[in-house]
Amino acid sequence: MPTIFVEADEPLLVFPSVETAERYLEAADVRDGVYSRAFGPSGEQFTVMAAGGRVVIQPLHAPPDPSGLEALLRHGLAEVGELAPTSATLADLVAAAEAFWDERDPSGGRFSKAIPRLGCLLVAASLLVLRAFLWR
Repeated sequence: MPTIFVEADEPLLVFPSVETAERYLEAADVRDGVYSRAFGPSGEQFTVMAAGGRVVIQPLHAPPDPSGLEALLRHGLAEVGELAPTSATLADLVAAAEAFWDERDPSGGRFSKAIPRLGCLLVAASLLVLRAFLWR
């Protein structure tokens, strides 16, 4: 599953796959126009849509736009203080963006969903029962 780069008001979000991006992004933000463009690692273009309460990301039937992706990556990296040399290729920029996000989220927790309260309560109750059983 290739990485997907989404232009947002942040200005760049990097996801390890389309499926991860669909789970992480919010439909209300899509409807509000927060995510303007999405690209694959070679400049493949994607459309980001809201379908009810879900986000759907699909390939756009258009030629790849490597220069658009390059500009997005240069801008996104510059915004976080990672200036790329002018000689950097698209592959270099993709690798730099992926490395920047991986370094700040090595376990992938940035894309996980919160555990529902009931799940937290069940875990806490289980720990209390286990503690009482072990301390007899």
